[in-house]
Amino acid sequence: MARAPKTQSSRRPWASDDVKMLKSMARKEPASQIAKSLKRTEGATRQKATALGISLNTTRGRTAGAKTTARKTVAKKAAPKKAAAKKAPAKKAAAKGRK
Repeated sequence: MARAPKTQSSRRPWASDDVKMLKSMARKEPASQIAKSLKRTEGATRQKATALGISLNTTRGRTAGAKTTARKTVAKKAAPKKAAAKKAPAKKAAAKGRK
């Protein structure tokens, strides 16, 4: 059986509107959803993002702004541990008195 000749894939150039949409959706939406809205493949979308220096990684259920808020809360929770560290020198002084 003879094979049908392969058709050449058509490549569509990136319009400035496509790039703007890619930048606005990056880090907010998954790469597959961005590709679907741009009517491009996920691979093409990832390659263009890499060429532009844009990350498509998303944080689980958080936006980039919420991530910094989470760090601040962790820093506030760490403050009581510093108070516990102040008690440690008192134990050392008691140990010296035993010798």
